[in-house]
Formats: sequence, structure tokens, C-alpha cells
Amino acid sequence: MNEYLVIRLGVDAADPVSWLVWSQLEHEIIASGTLNGADELHQLKERAGGRPVIGLVPASELLFREVTLPGRLNRQSLKALPFLLEEEVASDVESLHLVVLASREQQVSLVGVDKELMSNWLGWMAEAGMEFRQLIPDVLTLPVQPGDWSAVELNGQWLVRQGEFSGFQAEAQWLPVLFQTFDPPPVIASFSIPPADCAGEWQMQPAEMAMQLMAQGALNSKINLLTGAFRRQPEWQRLLLPWRKVAIAASVLLVLLLGNQLLALHRMSQESVELKAQTVALYKQIFPGETRVRNPKQQMTRHLKAMSGQSSKPGFVRQFMELVPIFSQVPALRPDQLRFDDDHSEFRLQATADGYQDFDRFRQLAAERFEVKPGDMKNENGKVQGVLTLRSKS
Repeated sequence: MNEYLVIRLGVDAADPVSWLVWSQLEHEIIASGTLNGADELHQLKERAGGRPVIGLVPASELLFREVTLPGRLNRQSLKALPFLLEEEVASDVESLHLVVLASREQQVSLVGVDKELMSNWLGWMAEAGMEFRQLIPDVLTLPVQPGDWSAVELNGQWLVRQGEFSGFQAEAQWLPVLFQTFDPPPVIASFSIPPADCAGEWQMQPAEMAMQLMAQGALNSKINLLTGAFRRQPEWQRLLLPWRKVAIAASVLLVLLLGNQLLALHRMSQESVELKAQTVALYKQIFPGETRVRNPKQQMTRHLKAMSGQSSKPGFVRQFMELVPIFSQVPALRPDQLRFDDDHSEFRLQATADGYQDFDRFRQLAAERFEVKPGDMKNENGKVQGVLTLRSKS
């Protein structure tokens, strides 16, 4: 990519936001401007397009330090860095996001920034639909002058780089006061018109637009505050991100499908249990004298053969199966004997019921499939006993 969008954020959301689109190939500015605040960052989303976005953050909110470790830099010594800064930092060191800029044996150059402020900066960008590929302290994008400092003015603020890994920011009106404290007075390569009455040896450089100067420095910088908890998502994860919702939806659909199948199996299992219970109840109703019912089908077949005189005609089983649901609809009628006449292809049923109405109900239901002829009926001990002859219509 030869074109980059460089954005310099402020401390507060209401601070001005400077931006610039730089062509590395043509070595020129494509577009630039200033937003009134972070709430206008969305205006740059179209500018970003497919361009990498580099962020610059104000040195006024950064802590540059050189520390000496008790040993060489490793995982254990990295954990000790916050404690080495405790005496120099007024705030809680645990609230700082620390980034190692360079290390030379036991000497470590680092920068610290408030974690909440880091979250704010990245949050503003996320709300605008963008993200930084790299986040750099603004002063560390200025040219490095061996043994000298470099400086540029931006929106009434002077950005000063003191060395490879240090710098500061100051308002123009306070710069003369600040420079009086430096002894000996520094040599400063200035890319903006120096302020009047300011100590030091100011060496005027070819004037350049501050954002242009910093954009060029940013493209050559390897410094990045996006480490640790603020590390940028790897590219392969970013490529998979658009499919994440699809994968989630597919997973939910799979769960629903499996759930529906499991529910259907559960219902089938319940229905099977209920059907078996009904079959056992019907069996006991037809054969009340038998209490142990393990396999209703086998036991029913055994009884049928005995009741039908070992009938071998195929019509017997079919006709009996047509009778079974009728018995279940008239539970008050209990069969005492059921025989099948092979010669006439008919059933002779001897049964006991609570009343004549139960026989009438059974005859009405059976009449849909059978020709029903009532036989003798008598009322004895409050129960009605009777005989029915049933011949299939089919």
C-alpha cells in the first residue's frame, strides 16, 4: 500500500483532530484537514477506504523513562517494570500501559500511558468504524538529530523530540520559560518559525507542514503502542471476522435442528411408552385374570390361538386387529370368551358389561366394520352378560 491515512488525536474528545492522507510513492499530500473533535472521526471513514490508518497521540499524556533492570530483559524482569517506576509516578503504576521501546543489556527505554486513555482513543476510532494499524507518540515521529533536538509547532503546541526515545509537548506561551531550565541550552532543529526570546540554539530547517513531517516519520517508525491488551487483531482473524456471525448462526441452527430431533425422539419415546401402557391396559381388560403382562403381543397371540381353536386362516388376525380399538373405546365391556369360527369366518364374543348401553355402544362402533348379530343377554348380580356374533364386511 502506497497511501496512508495519518490521524493525530487529542486528549479529550473535544480536542481538534488533525489528519492527512500521504502518498509514499508520489511523496506528496493527497488531502489533509482538521476535525473539530473525535465525534467527527466518522467523516474520515471514506478517506480510510483500503488505506492503512496510523495514529499519533500527544506526548503531553505520555511518560518517557529510562530504567535499569536488575538483570537482562526477560518475562520476569518485564513484570518488575511497574515497580521500578513507583517512585517517579504520582498515579497508580497499575493504571499504566507500559511499552518497551528499546533495550540495551540492562538499560530499557519505555513509554507509559494511562490505560483508560488508550481505551478512549481506540473507542473513538471503533465508533467511527476504523482502527489503527499502528499507534505512535507524536514527538517520536519527528526527525532524529544526533546530539540535537528537533521541534515543530502544531495548533499552538510545540512538539519537541529530545532523543531517540524521549520528547515533550508544551504550549507556545510556556516554551521560553521551559527552555530556561535546560543547562546547557540545547541545539534545536526547528521545522517551524522559532518562538521569540526562547533560550537555546534554534537552527531553522526547511519549513514543513507539521502533519506532513510526522506522517513521513511515522511510516519509517517501528514503534507501536498497540501491545499487550491493546494488541491489534492478527490479519487472519480479521479476515475470518465477517464469517464469525455466519459460524455462530450455523451453530445455533445446528443446535436447533438437533434439539428438534431430540425433542421428536423424546416425544416418540413418550408416545411409545404411552402406547405400550394402553396395550397392557387393554390386554388386562380383555384377560382380567392375567396379572403379569411382559409381552402383550406374544401373550395375545397365544390366547388368540387358544380361543380360535388354533385357526390358521389369514383373515383371523386381520379381523381381530380391527376389533382391538373397539374394546378400548368401550372399557366397561369386558370380553369373557372370544372364539373364531373358521367355517363361517366370524367371531363369537361372550362378554360382561355394566349395563345394556355398553353392549349397544359396542355394537354401534363395531357396525362400521362388522355385521353384528346380538345373542342372548341377561342381567345377573348387577352386571349384564351377553353374546355377540361379528362377521367382517370386507
